[in-house]
Amino acid sequence: MDKVKEKDSLIRNIARFIKYHSRLVFVIVFFVGLISLSVFGNKGLIQRIQLESEKKELDEILKAEIKKTEELKKEIDELKSSGNKIEKVAREKYGMTKEGEKIHKIIIDSTK
Repeated sequence: MDKVKEKDSLIRNIARFIKYHSRLVFVIVFFVGLISLSVFGNKGLIQRIQLESEKKELDEILKAEIKKTEELKKEIDELKSSGNKIEKVAREKYGMTKEGEKIHKIIIDSTK
């Protein structure tokens, strides 16, 4: 019974405080709401941190793609200017040969 009375007394004290200090309670509730919106809201602090980490990842991907594009442009320029480069690519990537050349395949038995 003592715990029930203490609980009722506590609730009455809180209600009395709210009744006589309603402006203060309103200001506190307003600022708590404002702070929670700025941290957890749609444009809040947590969302901003997530977006910045995603931006860093995308920047790294972009840098890698730009580097790859530059390498491909260099290879294109080499292919346009050098007949030897064209021949090398044709032999390595496509297995092409000159007229009269013979190709010997070496088969390695990997079961031994």
